[in-house]
Amino acid sequence: MEPEEQEAATGRSQNVVHVLPQSMDSVPRFLTAPLERVDPAARGVQLVVVTADAEAAVALAEAVLRLTGLGGIELFPVTTARRAARLIQGRPVLAVAGAPTDLADLIRGSQLKMQDVRTVVLAWVDDVLDSDAEAMSALELLMTEVPRDAARIVVTERPDARVDAFIERYLRRARRIDEREAIDGAEPVSIQYVTVSPASRAGALRRLLDELDPPSAAVVAGSDDDAVNVSNLLRVLGYTGAGTVQVSRGEVSPNTHAVIFFGLPATRAQITTAAGANPVTLIAMVQPRDLPTLRRMAGGEVKPLTLPEAGKTARDRERTLRRELTGVLDSGVPAREILALEPLLERHDGIEIAAAALRLLERERAARKGADEAARASRLVDARRGPPGRGGEAQGRPHRQSDRPSGPRPAGGRPPRGRS
Repeated sequence: MEPEEQEAATGRSQNVVHVLPQSMDSVPRFLTAPLERVDPAARGVQLVVVTADAEAAVALAEAVLRLTGLGGIELFPVTTARRAARLIQGRPVLAVAGAPTDLADLIRGSQLKMQDVRTVVLAWVDDVLDSDAEAMSALELLMTEVPRDAARIVVTERPDARVDAFIERYLRRARRIDEREAIDGAEPVSIQYVTVSPASRAGALRRLLDELDPPSAAVVAGSDDDAVNVSNLLRVLGYTGAGTVQVSRGEVSPNTHAVIFFGLPATRAQITTAAGANPVTLIAMVQPRDLPTLRRMAGGEVKPLTLPEAGKTARDRERTLRRELTGVLDSGVPAREILALEPLLERHDGIEIAAAALRLLERERAARKGADEAARASRLVDARRGPPGRGGEAQGRPHRQSDRPSGPRPAGGRPPRGRS
């Protein structure tokens, strides 16, 4: 039976568009059914998940491992095509996830064969479509290799004209399931955020607790693994027993001084619950790609919180610059510079002229630093080549036999000069 006849018989298209917040808590909503379609007894890759980059592929693989357990279907993350090609040859792989360029390289090298694929998932297509031209070309190759009877699933957070055009091209008669929370009319919540990567969250939490030093705090973890990691970190930092900082899976005690989300809040309800505890500080530790979702869920003021190290470095740099300027002013400004800048006072304030001069100074310093680094790199290259005369003909002028005079040398040791 052709795919069109199958759809007519069932009355439902197997192509689906999920509108979901970009969070690992959303993964079971769109990956559970594709994982159930995978037959462990069959051979070949049956599920392909397209992500924006390798980091997203690894995050999805971890989420699937939590979802299916150690004995379930594994989602193999393609972090580089070369590594994946070597590992795929030595083991049966039923499901893979990776960026379009890496997956396309595997297809071209015949390590990834698409004829057995039952489902292809694009998560989240918003980020995938933000990729460069090479990634878009790889995505087009990938979609043309998908079997006609395979289910196509698109996960999007921000359905717009560009996403709709992609859906119209590759997902015929797709069903749309909007699973976002209804936030219209909800009371806005003001929240601060700290931008982190998945690998830097623990260190950022430590620095955040050092900066705030709250009398009481709740760290809201989005998963059991995150809760274990946060608990271990708090134990190392000395928050043991009934300490002032507690780990939570969403519940927050009233009048808690600080509430810190260890990642993007899973739902608007979690933000509302945290705000209902009347905390003095409400902070979310998010990746930069999560900021649009955080703003939408909060509905109120969303402001960045700068951790002390970055702010201290910037302040130290400005203090050093002011000391340099003070030293120049105390030593006396030459008349030539004053005469050169005085006509500018007719159109600009003195502080504006000083700021422009400061920008020129910083630009000149940056250019000088770049030239110094280039010269240093050149010296390193020359040092690796070795001193002249030891590296073969490439190190100096080659000695050619035709350059030397033939015949016996006179007693004086010099060859006879030819007549002009």
